[in-house]
Amino acid sequence: MSVDDHVAPIRSILVATDGSATAGQALGRAVQLAEQTGASVHVLAVVDTTTNPMHFGVDDVDELQRTKQRLVDDLVATVGERDVEIQGAIRRGRPAKAILAYADEHAVDMLVVGRTGRSRVADMLLGSTTDRLVRETSVPVVVVPAGDTDGGTE
Repeated sequence: MSVDDHVAPIRSILVATDGSATAGQALGRAVQLAEQTGASVHVLAVVDTTTNPMHFGVDDVDELQRTKQRLVDDLVATVGERDVEIQGAIRRGRPAKAILAYADEHAVDMLVVGRTGRSRVADMLLGSTTDRLVRETSVPVVVVPAGDTDGGTE
C-alpha cells in the first residue's frame, strides 16, 4: 500500500479572495495546482455585512456586491487565459461561514487562501478567517503567505 492509496484526488479547488495582493497570490497557487491535477477552480468573494451592520444601508451593500462581482469577473477573465476550468461566485455574510458553506455546497476538495493579518497579533493567528477555515473544514487548506511569488497569475 502506497501513501497515494489514502489521498483523495483533487477535483476542485476553492480560492477565497478579498482583492488583496495575498489573495491574488493564493489564486495563482490554486491555478498552478489545478493545472497539475486537472482540477477546476472556484473563486469566491464574500460581501461581509456582519462587521458593523449599522454602517451599511441597502445601497452600500449593493455597491459592495457590485464591487466584489467586478473583482471576481476580472480574476476569472485573467485565469480564463490558462487551461483551467474556472467559475466565480459572490456570497453575503460572515466570510469564514460563507466560504465553508460554499465549499460544502460544491464539494470542493481543497481550499487555498492567502494569509493576511491587519496587526501583529492577527498575523500570529493567521488572520481570523483563515484560522477559522483551517480549524473547521474537513478538506486540506493551503495557506499562501504574503510575498509568495511561485504561483502568481501575473
